[in-house]
Amino acid sequence: MWRSERRFRPIGRDALRRLAAALAVCGAALAATGCAVAPPAPAGSPSETSVREWNGRFSVVVEAVLPGGNQDTIVGRFALAARGAPGARALDLELVSPFGQTVATGRREPDGRAMLTLSDGRTLRAPSLDALLQQALGWPLPIERLPDWLDDRFETVVTRDAEGRVATAEDSGWRIEREPRRWTLRRPHEGTQLRVGLVLDR
Repeated sequence: MWRSERRFRPIGRDALRRLAAALAVCGAALAATGCAVAPPAPAGSPSETSVREWNGRFSVVVEAVLPGGNQDTIVGRFALAARGAPGARALDLELVSPFGQTVATGRREPDGRAMLTLSDGRTLRAPSLDALLQQALGWPLPIERLPDWLDDRFETVVTRDAEGRVATAEDSGWRIEREPRRWTLRRPHEGTQLRVGLVLDR
């Protein structure tokens, strides 16, 4: 799952330049380093008591729809921290290469404004984190919806497993397929098929 059949690119310099060198998903080296997922909320903040954190591995596969087209794969580790209630939520994020280097860290404010800091110190800003990722990558990633999906909130539930858990769902143009701790997200985009794989450590 973590290798491309045609071209393998660990996330790093080339991928992050396309990100305008950027992206987000928070502190995934912390599984190896023990660092905090995100900076603590300011004292007195109401979000201090409502923090959710996730981390694990990810892959992003961009497949050409036409026969003979190229396939690119980007892999790494991720973590995501969400504070506050849906609709007024702050997100703290980071991408880490398979070799443990932090390549980008980002933050989404409760009003939607987002910024991304790259490993070279540059900072990018946009009205939303998803808009920033679209601008940087050239294709979408559902970062702002991901906390809702991790909490089993979807626009449309398609199927459930024998124990009543969501197995497949659709939301914001994405098809979500879930197994325990393993997710596959798919959607078409401008002549390509995007496939995002997530393996959750927690």
